[in-house]
Amino acid sequence: MSDVNIDTKGVSEPTLGPRVRRLRKSLAMTLAEVAEVTGLSISALSKIENDQVSPTFTNLMRLAEGLQIQLSDLVALDRDITHVSSVSARMTVSRRDEVQFRSTPRYDIGALAADLLNKRMTPLIERVRIGDSDGDAGDGMISHGGEEFVYVLSGAIEVRTEHYQPVRLDPGDSIYLDSTMAHTYVALDDTDAHVLTIWLAPGTQTGADGIEMAQEMLS
Repeated sequence: MSDVNIDTKGVSEPTLGPRVRRLRKSLAMTLAEVAEVTGLSISALSKIENDQVSPTFTNLMRLAEGLQIQLSDLVALDRDITHVSSVSARMTVSRRDEVQFRSTPRYDIGALAADLLNKRMTPLIERVRIGDSDGDAGDGMISHGGEEFVYVLSGAIEVRTEHYQPVRLDPGDSIYLDSTMAHTYVALDDTDAHVLTIWLAPGTQTGADGIEMAQEMLS
């Protein structure tokens, strides 16, 4: 697995602002109303909408949760996130050269299965960039709703949480955690790391052992 090479040379410049503004207006919401449901200040939202700041991963999560959309709908580019369609017999293929990345202060995030709306799971490719040794740069520890699974593709990361000792993950290692527990991922060994992250948003959990979800996937 150590020879996995994820192409992030095409990391996109922030273009989130107009998309957030278009979505807010389609929902007939004011900045104050969005601030209330996301926990972000009106000033911060205004700066995001005007592309004056690149939102942190924490704020992307807050926007997705507050506006009740998938995180990948914010990360994915060139798609109308105000349009939701009904799909049967759903399937989509993500080609390597089609994945587009959005940059936050610590991570570069690429949405997989980006053209499939209303997914129960949100699959992402993340590049964890080298930061300071204390892990306080950029996003720092975050907590948000749902659960997440992380599988290391290349490089190495340290998973830091509020309740456990730091855990090192090398290529082929994985972790599953409760996203409401404050956590962060830090790149180790002076090199960026690439990880596959699958996030299950709040309200979509099917049970502790995942049997119901497995049955639905196989049906």
